[in-house]
Amino acid sequence: MKSRFALLLPVLFCLPVMPAFAQTAIGGGTCTSSVLSGTYELLLTGHQTSANGAASKAFQGVGTAAFDGLSKVTFTLTANTVTTSQSFGTPLVYSGTYSLQSNCVGTISITTGDTATFNVEALSVSSSTGLASSFALTGSDATYAYSGSGNSQPATCPTTLSGVHEFSGTGSTLSGASVTGILDLAGVLNFDGQGNLTANWTQVANLTASAVSATGTYSLSSTCLASATLTDTANNKYAVSMSIYTTSPDFSLAISSPQLIVDGSGSATQAATATGCSASTLNGTYESTLSGHLLVNGVTTRLMAANGSVTFDGIGIVTFDLTSNAVNGSQLFGTPLVYSGTYTVQSNCQGTINISGGDTATFGLVGYSLDATTGRAKSVSLVGTDALYAYTGSASVQPALCAESIVSGQWPFSATGNLLSGSTDTGTADIVGWFVLDGQGNVTANWTQSTNTAVTSVSATGTYTVNPACLGSMTLTDTAGNKYSGTLAVTGASAGNFSWVAASPQVVFSATGHAVFGNPGLAVVNAASYTAGQTPAGNVFSIFGTGLATKEWEDTAVPLSTTALTTTVTVNGELAPLFYAAPTQINAQMPEDIKPGVATVIVKNGSATSNAVAVTIPATGTPGISMWGNDRAVVVNQDGTLNVPTTSPAKVGDTVVVYFTGGGPVTAAGPLATGSPSPAGLSWITGTYSVTVGGVAATVNYIGLTPGSIGLYQANFVVPKVDAGDRELVITIAGQASNDPLIAVVTK
Repeated sequence: MKSRFALLLPVLFCLPVMPAFAQTAIGGGTCTSSVLSGTYELLLTGHQTSANGAASKAFQGVGTAAFDGLSKVTFTLTANTVTTSQSFGTPLVYSGTYSLQSNCVGTISITTGDTATFNVEALSVSSSTGLASSFALTGSDATYAYSGSGNSQPATCPTTLSGVHEFSGTGSTLSGASVTGILDLAGVLNFDGQGNLTANWTQVANLTASAVSATGTYSLSSTCLASATLTDTANNKYAVSMSIYTTSPDFSLAISSPQLIVDGSGSATQAATATGCSASTLNGTYESTLSGHLLVNGVTTRLMAANGSVTFDGIGIVTFDLTSNAVNGSQLFGTPLVYSGTYTVQSNCQGTINISGGDTATFGLVGYSLDATTGRAKSVSLVGTDALYAYTGSASVQPALCAESIVSGQWPFSATGNLLSGSTDTGTADIVGWFVLDGQGNVTANWTQSTNTAVTSVSATGTYTVNPACLGSMTLTDTAGNKYSGTLAVTGASAGNFSWVAASPQVVFSATGHAVFGNPGLAVVNAASYTAGQTPAGNVFSIFGTGLATKEWEDTAVPLSTTALTTTVTVNGELAPLFYAAPTQINAQMPEDIKPGVATVIVKNGSATSNAVAVTIPATGTPGISMWGNDRAVVVNQDGTLNVPTTSPAKVGDTVVVYFTGGGPVTAAGPLATGSPSPAGLSWITGTYSVTVGGVAATVNYIGLTPGSIGLYQANFVVPKVDAGDRELVITIAGQASNDPLIAVVTK
């Protein structure tokens, strides 16, 4: 059956998107001060380090940052400080003004409560609300060099805390007002929902690791702030301040006692109470970052920053494959490391790693953010020691497959590190800035670096690589001729972040880059469901961005043209046929011969070339039902009318036709040619399939390509016996369910 929607339909798939760059760009967006609006959780850490690397002052604050969406900001904190004395639990209120540039990086000027200047970057900006869900900052006042972060708090705060939560942090051991060493910890907090708390953590102070167990009480306010007191088995007492930013909940925290201060974060493990965790909770390859330190009499004498991958076999064997930058009597940059050993995981998601190959080391670990379906932990926290360093680290899931184009567009980044003079640590280096990556291996960078209490600006250019295993490198040269080289690792199932551990003779640091508006590859979507990674070969897809075409254009002739005005689209270098083009959207057909895996998409508009972006091409069907109006499925009734609730609903028992994209491979009735109509006759999909209406299975008479259309599919089915009204319509192919728009049904 040939649909009258066959060529017109892709033109209707329009979504509002925020403009990105002035030039041709896939994905992206622009910022103003309104992007930061509302109340955010805030964690702020401050240090002062002398020229010989001695940590002389320390600050940690947990609380909130309130932005008015215009120009005013207020920090409300509970602070722990170590200067000439210890001061714990001090309330602080700082206020001032802020602004954001179009690249989502800006400044905060604090004038009340303190005099301080911060650089801030907005992160994870929603395309629907236009609001940033998080931010990062660095800055300084007369006493400290600061780094910090914030996450938007939920509209309704949790009324209680319950269950097992991972937590990890970094800080310092204390002797009165003196900082004597590094302290890293990771463990679990178990809240009973009634004000009682137990805690178990592994703590590493310089080269000594110890296990700590504590009990206490906690309380929670209506403003998403919480506090707790703990007493361990050695009768040491700890005060804990928390600021909650999700309903899971996730939270930042600061811990203080006369012997230590630590700040970090916590997250729900999401482990089922009945089954808990086991070695199988950690299974597969994760991106991993590992940092090592040693302080002697408060002076940093050894440093190590590494990233790469860690592989857990799900049974008990673990292997780290890292590249290290170390300062240990000399500068040792770009050193490959392979560590292997065994691991165990307890039911509360705590565990241990014992490294015996490549090094002798012991780590405590916590797995958290468990996948509800697979039970696999999405993230891992680590602390540990070997003969040289006290370690803290993390591991995060990676995309299934990567390419150089997976890191593309504008990426704000933040970093913490250390200044160097040969093998001597001369101070802290906190960095915030942004990368612009073209998806083809070229990068420019601009950042602000806070060193002790001085602030400098840096501009640099260079190159980067990403291999199929989601690992690579980045090398930059700044305008002063300084070179920064390091390894890069992509993180997150949707490639929304990457780590870059880098060094130069003057500085070593560990950075995290963020896709501020989502990875630009997510702006290439199934033309009906608007879902990324769901366009098989031969199917219709949409591209969103800016400067994609000079004006609106539509093709109604066949075969389809591969040029719209001055615009072309290539997939792995092959021209894609175009249905529609406009400055912010393109609809095209995925070439029939594109193989499953990762493909690279580029738009050219005249002499302008977009950033290259990585797109996942599925091997099976990934259906997206075509829609019109307010979430209505494009369904043609048995009498040939469009399914409309008020005038022409479908009757139970009638045979109707629904149109969709992403059907995947077919048994074709004739030759398939990119840009040309599908053959006459029935071209059934090859994957298993089902159609449901209101959750009730329908009899399917045909599901496959729409004859005479381009990249369009249809399902002819009998409306099952369901109650009258609007019912959700779902197509499932090879286990992949579609979106669920509505079909109007009446009973006979």
